[in-house]
Amino acid sequence: MIDFSDRRQVAKAIQYTNVAPNLTRDEAVRHVEACAEHGFDAAMISPCYCRLAADILKGTDVKVATTLNFPQANDTLEMKLAALRELARTGAQQLDFPPNPGLLIGGDLELYAQELREVTRVAHEEGLVAKAMLEYGFLDEEHKALAARMATEAGLDWIKNSSGWGAGGCAATVEDVRILVANTHAPTRVKVSGKVNSLEKMKALFEAGAELVGTSSGPQILEGLEGDAEAY
Repeated sequence: MIDFSDRRQVAKAIQYTNVAPNLTRDEAVRHVEACAEHGFDAAMISPCYCRLAADILKGTDVKVATTLNFPQANDTLEMKLAALRELARTGAQQLDFPPNPGLLIGGDLELYAQELREVTRVAHEEGLVAKAMLEYGFLDEEHKALAARMATEAGLDWIKNSSGWGAGGCAATVEDVRILVANTHAPTRVKVSGKVNSLEKMKALFEAGAELVGTSSGPQILEGLEGDAEAY
């Protein structure tokens, strides 16, 4: 558990995020520069800006994080693995991806498990940290627990309640963090995303067991303010 009175510790538990589809290059530069200025754990940025982010962050300890097959989740496994290998060449150090929720809901558990395993395997071969966005907005309680267990068994570095975007990307809740924590074990750890727009929300989620947050409200959280309620 971090010390929430220590601004640096709070910053190092935040992956400051802007993966908007209409993000311009100039906006991406400002976003990544803000990550360096505040000392966030990572700049979460769209794949097309990873090289740019890597150049800006060179010489800092801020990581370059990005997304894979987001937000659709339903590319073929072969497509996802090919894209993953390309991400590794862009300077990305971490990736967040949504395993196909339709496979889980429809009972195609081996295919769901295979996707988790293979994405994790190739990510690790390429030297990337892999985080699974489990899109809890699509899942009932039973499937939430099952998704967490299967991701842990597949060796994911981190699991998340959701991407925070769209129907599956629900807001992070204490209850969902508890489900994640109860159904995972080391070395897999818990990240949260979705409407975490204040220090108070972040603290409650960390008290439930989260260790990392993805949010577009990073600077506001550090200042003790509240970010846009409609933002990621």
